[in-house]
Amino acid sequence: MNLKLENLKYQETAIQSIVRVFEGTEKNTFDNACFEGIRSNVSRLSFDDIQASIKNIIFANGISEETANLSSDNDICIEMETGTGKTLVYIKTIYELFKHHGFTKFIILVPSVAIRQNIIGTFKAFDKQLEDIYGFKPHAFEYDSKKLQKVTQFIEDQHPQVMIMTLASFNSEDKILNQAQREDLFNNIPFIEAIGKTNPIIIMDEPQEGMDTENSVKQIARLNPLFKIRYSATHKVFKNLL
Repeated sequence: MNLKLENLKYQETAIQSIVRVFEGTEKNTFDNACFEGIRSNVSRLSFDDIQASIKNIIFANGISEETANLSSDNDICIEMETGTGKTLVYIKTIYELFKHHGFTKFIILVPSVAIRQNIIGTFKAFDKQLEDIYGFKPHAFEYDSKKLQKVTQFIEDQHPQVMIMTLASFNSEDKILNQAQREDLFNNIPFIEAIGKTNPIIIMDEPQEGMDTENSVKQIARLNPLFKIRYSATHKVFKNLL
């Protein structure tokens, strides 16, 4: 059975709210977002620029500053109930962020392998329809420590890359991404450091499921995200709720 995309207003509001956060940023290109062979997400918007955008968005969405819990952290919360198409919303957001701003590096962080599999299934179910709409298809893949060439491609490639991974993939020093004494390092640095140089946008699926512990926060910070976008129906941490 082929699933068909629907244009639902609440989904479009969630997608465009994220896109508007970066209004005014110079669109990323090969010339302005590629350094030493690493293609990065680059935004030169100031803190004040971002805060002004967020305030405009919450006003348009009918959310008070108190409810939104405005924060200087590079976190955004999107509240979506179970069954409302959360996964498809953040997948379409990836397409829109590349279309409007040229961002190419995305990590979808999930609490379990089962959810990781579901996301891959959603990409496959809608990739042809989305390609017809946007004219491109991102390279979406599951992180596998035995396939580091895919991580290298994630770091270097100009084409939109989406790496889907669990927190367990990098949440301790013995994990392959964190190891500094290997023969297959990326340009003599650990892969976690090379990924950090891409400034990925991290999409956190159900972040209340272990992503806000002290260790998790420290490990996620090593990825040096341009922004973290939190999707859940039951947020435990509210920051910049759009």
